Amino acid sequence: MKILAVTTKSPYPLNEGRALRTYNLLKQLARLHEVHLVSFVQSREEIDGLKVMNEFCGLVEAEPLYLNFLPLRIALDVLREPFSEAPLAVTKYATSGMRRRIKRLMDEHHYDILHLDMLHLGEYLPMGGRAITVMGQHNVESILLERRAERETRHLQGLYLRYQARKLARYEAEVCRLADRVIAVSEIDADELARMTDRQDIATIPNGVDTSFFEDYSGATVKPASLIFVGGFTWFPNLDGIEFFCDEILPRIAEKIPEVSLTVIGQNPDNAKTRAIAANPRVKVAGRVEDIRPFVAEAAVFIVPLRIGGGTRLKILDALSMGKAIVSTSIGCEGLAVEDGKSILTGDSAEAFANSVVKVLRDPELGRHLGEEGRQLVKSVYDWEVIGEKLGNIYKPHSFNS
Repeated sequence: MKILAVTTKSPYPLNEGRALRTYNLLKQLARLHEVHLVSFVQSREEIDGLKVMNEFCGLVEAEPLYLNFLPLRIALDVLREPFSEAPLAVTKYATSGMRRRIKRLMDEHHYDILHLDMLHLGEYLPMGGRAITVMGQHNVESILLERRAERETRHLQGLYLRYQARKLARYEAEVCRLADRVIAVSEIDADELARMTDRQDIATIPNGVDTSFFEDYSGATVKPASLIFVGGFTWFPNLDGIEFFCDEILPRIAEKIPEVSLTVIGQNPDNAKTRAIAANPRVKVAGRVEDIRPFVAEAAVFIVPLRIGGGTRLKILDALSMGKAIVSTSIGCEGLAVEDGKSILTGDSAEAFANSVVKVLRDPELGRHLGEEGRQLVKSVYDWEVIGEKLGNIYKPHSFNS
């Protein structure tokens, strides 16, 4: 079949979870189908990165977004949002330039499938014409925003976030009803989308990992009492999670293990909150790195202290694939087939999380066992080639008639 995929940003470089998922799913689809890609681009890095997609996409086009006059564009979006049924998170992606581009490509190539990579592209569903429309859901976006609103301590900001979350929930339900097929990232998300839409055909394609790239590092030299956190600071849940860890969890660990240290890796760390985190003598903020593997390999524990989230976290899969011991909140590992005490340890309160970290740091054999179980799990369930087979079954022509 011939597929036109539309994305909110370039799937390359692979510097965040959204890009990793999109890149690998399109790569798997291209093994069986002819895939064309049109993507918004918001930076020179994305424009350059989009060239990589030519390796397996038959056609690649870029649609500029916010490349010029950024403050003015944002202000205009804020002003027009109250007059639209779409929430602010969606408004920015509804552009006349993308409409013209999609129409031209649909007219020229007569695609069998229009694949919209995120809910934020729902405005383009009506442009599918006779093509089958597929909506990819990286999260249940309205739940993600609701959870953020619950954590907001500023009154006016909290009110605005709750307003946007309600608007987003209505929009999300409507878009997922209109699409011919909806793909969720976990069974939890699929169940929630089914509840919102009253449809029972939500497909689940989990996030994955390249197990040959993120190979078993169990034999690497580990720094005693060392922890690592990986996550970009442009995503609010990551910033909230690392603040929670440094303010409430790390001091509890230090009471029992004074030599404990934490390395924080993630793009765009240059803001007041991350500078405050970096001021902690136990914490090193490394920012963005080209390859996280050496940093993860030398850490004793990989931490995921998220309190807000949805979908599934690809960085957990990377760490599992490397055979690392992981301590996470239940939200942090939500949607993954991990078992507490077998392939991961969990803790939701500051005290419980700290106790789990201390337990692993004091018992290297436990850490080794968790790492072995995690590695076996991702090889059997979450390797991208395994996921590619499942994705291929969904994209068989007869599956869209079921």
